[in-house]
Amino acid sequence: MRLKSPASPSAVLIAAATRWEARPLAAALRLEGQSPASWSGRIGQRGIKLILTGMGGPATLAALSRQPPPGLVISAGFAGALQPDLKTGDVVVEELTPFPHQPPVWPASPCIHFAKIAHSDQVLRLPAEKLALGKSAGALAVDMESAAVGAWAKERGLQALGIRVILDEASFALPQSLPQSEDALSLARFAVENPGAWPRLAGLWFRQRKAAKALCFIVKCYLETI
Repeated sequence: MRLKSPASPSAVLIAAATRWEARPLAAALRLEGQSPASWSGRIGQRGIKLILTGMGGPATLAALSRQPPPGLVISAGFAGALQPDLKTGDVVVEELTPFPHQPPVWPASPCIHFAKIAHSDQVLRLPAEKLALGKSAGALAVDMESAAVGAWAKERGLQALGIRVILDEASFALPQSLPQSEDALSLARFAVENPGAWPRLAGLWFRQRKAAKALCFIVKCYLETI
């Protein structure tokens, strides 16, 4: 499979919304922590910077506004499936701005889809919500940040790419409530206040591990070949 790609950008900025996405990526790419919300390093002659933006468009735009313009910006992370045939670990890739150059070869895999990533201002929890958006938007996946990354890049004449891995299938109903933060205190408080949510959260945790592995693999492969 081939996708249009920039001609060897000298600097790549990767935006990830949560630590569950950013930390595995930082480890897989062997990036060094520069602050609690940023990591940097090199792949070949190319500088790589990974930033933790927080969830949603406004948080993403605020985080990006503090960064110097890169050669390429990547919205990397998890997404919800909007079509019934997508599974946890499948990859959805979209050009968020036009790429004028010929592409590298992506890993040969039936699980990589080049298609639209829809935007939502909130987490879509129910299967009916996901399937309805998939039908109306003609998209395979949904996230809360890629549209903001694309808008930021377009305004500055930059090239932007969405690389999203399916976390929850269209048929999987997310828990009614989730921890408000990723720190140990928030998780402990959530466990005490929501004991009935843990069976579904356990299913989500296993999906997260599979999705993180696929995300690290595809982003690393891409950066090593562009």
